[in-house]
Amino acid sequence: MYLGYVVAWLFAVQSNQLIGIDDRFSQAMSQFGEFFAIVSPALWFFATLSLVRSPMSRIVVLAIGLVVLFPFPLFFGVTPQ
Repeated sequence: MYLGYVVAWLFAVQSNQLIGIDDRFSQAMSQFGEFFAIVSPALWFFATLSLVRSPMSRIVVLAIGLVVLFPFPLFFGVTPQ
């Protein structure tokens, strides 16, 4: 499921390119955010597996991750301002 989220965030980042970022700092911060949007589901999954010991707590934390990391831009789109 989390691998699907990684792919969904990859598609969301590629399809929702914002045009008109002029300065280098804004471009760097945008790319930084895009990178972490793509890798955050994998980081959440592996951090949960390595840090949470109780099976029931692990299921709860993974379920929270499914809600928090849902790729809303892929399904609802982003409109530039």
